Amino acid sequence: MDVYEASANMIAFSEFVVVAAKSQFGPDTEVRAEVSGFERGSFVTDIIFQVSGAANTIFAAATTKQLWEVIRGSIEFWKFLRGLKPKHLEHNIPSQTITVTNNDGQILQVSNSTVNLVFSEKGSAAVGQFVRHALERQGMDKLEIASESERIVEISQSESQYFLPVLPSQTVTDVIIPMALIIEAPVFKEDNKWRFSDGAQSFFANVEDKTFLARVNAGERFGKGDILLAEVRINQQQTGMKLSADRSIIRVREHKSGPTQLSI
Repeated sequence: MDVYEASANMIAFSEFVVVAAKSQFGPDTEVRAEVSGFERGSFVTDIIFQVSGAANTIFAAATTKQLWEVIRGSIEFWKFLRGLKPKHLEHNIPSQTITVTNNDGQILQVSNSTVNLVFSEKGSAAVGQFVRHALERQGMDKLEIASESERIVEISQSESQYFLPVLPSQTVTDVIIPMALIIEAPVFKEDNKWRFSDGAQSFFANVEDKTFLARVNAGERFGKGDILLAEVRINQQQTGMKLSADRSIIRVREHKSGPTQLSI
């Protein structure tokens, strides 16, 4: 690992600890990181973190232990989710915990601070750098986080693929509207998306009208400039601060052939 990669990893881990501290102790928490040394034999970096509150009071050892628990819990949470968004979340208000069900049906109870860390964009970006990208490099077989010779958590190379953004999406709008769509690229392979234009932008969409698809399979012809008059479902999802839209063709009311050029 060259010096630039090593620096990027140290910065990413430091940013991850900052997000962890703010998740556990509040947004006014301040964290300073200093590199104290390197060890031989493998890539080992000693980083000293100084955690303080708004009044610049250094946190006690018991509080530092809470910080490492959040970091350990977040790493185990990523492993539990296996790189996929959770299937179900249930908030337990009295205990300030969340019961999470993953896509394999397994259940895990985690703290609010751990969930906030894992679901934060900054936390996801940082862990992607110092865990997933680091362990993708040849010769890197595991990553270990330790505090004063006590191992906090260990991540193997095979587990590094799980450290992806897993923030659940929420439906913002889900509407069906009539639209005229220009066919830009019909697709005759099952389950592949067609490409359309609404006159302003191009987009991909699933065609779910089975009657129309049966006509396509029977040999219905398409040409340049063909238009579908259709009912289009637009589902908008919000993930963190980002919006995305998924479109699908629910029903094709009419297939209009494009204009033909007359020979003179």
